Amino acid sequence: MVNLPDAPNRAKILKVILAKEDLSPDIDFEAIASMTDGYSGSDLKVLALDLLLITFFFFLSHLVIVLHLYMLYGRTYA
Repeated sequence: MVNLPDAPNRAKILKVILAKEDLSPDIDFEAIASMTDGYSGSDLKVLALDLLLITFFFFLSHLVIVLHLYMLYGRTYA
């Protein structure tokens, strides 16, 4: 059996998983790593993908609202 990564290695794994994403510079990978005790590398990948999907759907929902406002009033309030 393979040992689970410790906090510094979880932070490194998250950085590798999210390396190609356009992230805010103030993301604290060490804090996230400390909150994910017991997570494997695979668990961290699923977590990162879930967070990216949540962000995407949050953006998409706001886009739909802006489009509805535009259709109703001919202008946006964003």
